[in-house]
Amino acid sequence: MITNKCRYGLVGLISIVLTFGLSASNRLRASFNAMPAITYMSKYGIINHRTQWQAMLHATDHGRKITSLTQLNQILRAANLHSFAVANLRQVEHATRPTKTMSAGLTIINVPAFYSSQHQLQKQYWTQLQHLIKQTKPTTDLILNFAANTGGSSAPMIAGLAAIIPDGTIYTGITNHHRNRPRMMYHGRITGGLGQDDVNFSQPTAAHFRHIYAIIGNQTASAAEVTIMALKRNPHVTLVGRSSAGYTSLNGGVFLNTAVAVMTIGTLKATVKIHGQQYFNNQPLKPDIPTLYQPLAPLQLGQSPHLDADFLSELRTIMKHYH
Repeated sequence: MITNKCRYGLVGLISIVLTFGLSASNRLRASFNAMPAITYMSKYGIINHRTQWQAMLHATDHGRKITSLTQLNQILRAANLHSFAVANLRQVEHATRPTKTMSAGLTIINVPAFYSSQHQLQKQYWTQLQHLIKQTKPTTDLILNFAANTGGSSAPMIAGLAAIIPDGTIYTGITNHHRNRPRMMYHGRITGGLGQDDVNFSQPTAAHFRHIYAIIGNQTASAAEVTIMALKRNPHVTLVGRSSAGYTSLNGGVFLNTAVAVMTIGTLKATVKIHGQQYFNNQPLKPDIPTLYQPLAPLQLGQSPHLDADFLSELRTIMKHYH
């Protein structure tokens, strides 16, 4: 069963390759047809569990016998744990804006999960994040909280952090035929990648801080992990916390007659090695400085940005010793 976290957080970088042909109500009345998704996954997908995939293809007559969203979810996740299906994209939309909080005497910018196809909401997200960074004094440390960021779309996150990410290749997607598709950022424009949309934004003035700490943990997933890959191109960024969720791959989507299938179509190459690793296929990002405590307390798992008190105490000690 796919949890709400998976339905939202594992969207990764969705590039929809087919358009809505029918209205939502008409699609829901139509008979379930999983064949386009199975065909797409077979041709373009990153299939990490090929034996299971082949067995399920055989059992379902290459998707012809799939009659429900639940069945499609199972077969897609048998191929790749980052792949899934939902009834419609509204199930994965989330448009929380970045915030700034004071915790244990530390000023922290919370970088939340985000996914929306609406340009205005995307712009509001990256504009707010740019503003919060601009407000932070350059003589201080910048603390970015990704602990509750389960993913969505990385482009608004990267655009919001553009003041501290150098221009150039921010990461590279690699197809199942081993072809490199670099994603690049230059002068307020994000282009390239594995079928992702270009994004244009107002280029902020480059910002410099005493040091930059990015907080990660076991809920930091998908697009958040990709954003951190881009952020690590800044040599002053240190990852603090625990290993991330490990959905480091790229997704593409196909509209079906009654659902949307989101399928993994690319592995990732980080421009700068992260803890000695450059190539990722659903492996977690490891922190530069691991902590004893998870950034989020067990009762605060989910979209809450509030950090665990014991973790904050560790972070304060780390920051003192780092200087």
